Amino acid sequence: MQILRHSEIAVTMEVYTHVPSAETRRALRKLGKALGGGSKQKKERKGERKQQERAGERSVGGGRQEP
Repeated sequence: MQILRHSEIAVTMEVYTHVPSAETRRALRKLGKALGGGSKQKKERKGERKQQERAGERSVGGGRQEP
Protein backbone atom coordinates (compact mmCIF):
# COMPACT_ATOMS: atom_id res chain seq x y z
CA MET A 1 0.00 0.00 0.00
CA GLN A 2 2.75 2.45 0.96
CA ILE A 3 4.94 1.59 -2.01
CA LEU A 4 2.04 1.98 -4.42
CA ARG A 5 0.89 5.11 -2.61
CA HIS A 6 -2.69 3.94 -2.18
CA SER A 7 -4.59 5.92 0.40
CA GLU A 8 -6.44 2.85 1.73
CA ILE A 9 -5.57 -0.83 2.02
CA ALA A 10 -8.92 -1.66 0.43
CA VAL A 11 -7.73 -0.18 -2.87
CA THR A 12 -4.57 -2.29 -2.85
CA MET A 13 -6.47 -5.43 -1.90
CA GLU A 14 -9.08 -4.92 -4.60
CA VAL A 15 -6.49 -4.38 -7.31
CA TYR A 16 -3.91 -7.00 -6.36
CA THR A 17 -5.73 -9.92 -4.77
CA HIS A 18 -7.44 -12.57 -6.81
CA VAL A 19 -7.65 -16.33 -7.11
CA PRO A 20 -5.43 -17.43 -9.99
CA SER A 21 -6.91 -19.71 -12.60
CA ALA A 22 -5.41 -23.12 -13.35
CA GLU A 23 -3.91 -21.64 -16.50
CA THR A 24 -2.25 -18.85 -14.52
CA ARG A 25 -0.81 -21.34 -12.01
CA ARG A 26 0.62 -23.47 -14.86
CA ALA A 27 2.19 -20.40 -16.45
CA LEU A 28 3.71 -19.32 -13.14
CA ARG A 29 5.12 -22.81 -12.50
CA LYS A 30 6.65 -22.80 -15.98
CA LEU A 31 8.15 -19.36 -15.35
CA GLY A 32 9.49 -20.51 -11.98
CA LYS A 33 11.17 -23.53 -13.57
CA ALA A 34 12.69 -21.33 -16.29
CA LEU A 35 14.10 -19.07 -13.57
CA GLY A 36 15.54 -22.04 -11.68
CA GLY A 37 12.95 -22.17 -8.92
CA GLY A 38 10.72 -24.89 -7.61
CA SER A 39 13.52 -27.37 -6.95
CA LYS A 40 12.86 -27.48 -3.17
CA GLN A 41 9.29 -28.68 -3.62
CA LYS A 42 10.36 -31.20 -6.22
CA LYS A 43 13.05 -32.59 -3.88
CA GLU A 44 10.54 -32.81 -1.03
CA ARG A 45 8.07 -34.75 -3.19
CA LYS A 46 10.86 -37.04 -4.42
CA GLY A 47 11.88 -37.73 -0.81
CA GLU A 48 8.30 -38.53 0.14
CA ARG A 49 8.02 -40.99 -2.76
CA LYS A 50 11.23 -42.73 -1.69
CA GLN A 51 9.92 -43.09 1.86
CA GLN A 52 6.67 -44.57 0.55
CA GLU A 53 8.58 -46.98 -1.71
CA ARG A 54 10.76 -48.13 1.21
CA ALA A 55 7.68 -48.65 3.37
CA GLY A 56 6.11 -50.73 0.59
CA GLU A 57 9.26 -52.84 0.19
CA ARG A 58 9.29 -53.60 3.92
CA SER A 59 5.69 -54.76 3.92
CA VAL A 60 6.14 -56.94 0.80
CA GLY A 61 9.54 -58.43 1.76
CA GLY A 62 8.36 -62.04 2.35
CA GLY A 63 6.68 -61.32 5.64
CA ARG A 64 9.87 -59.94 7.15
CA GLN A 65 10.01 -56.36 8.17
CA GLU A 66 13.20 -54.42 8.71
CA PRO A 67 13.51 -52.46 11.96
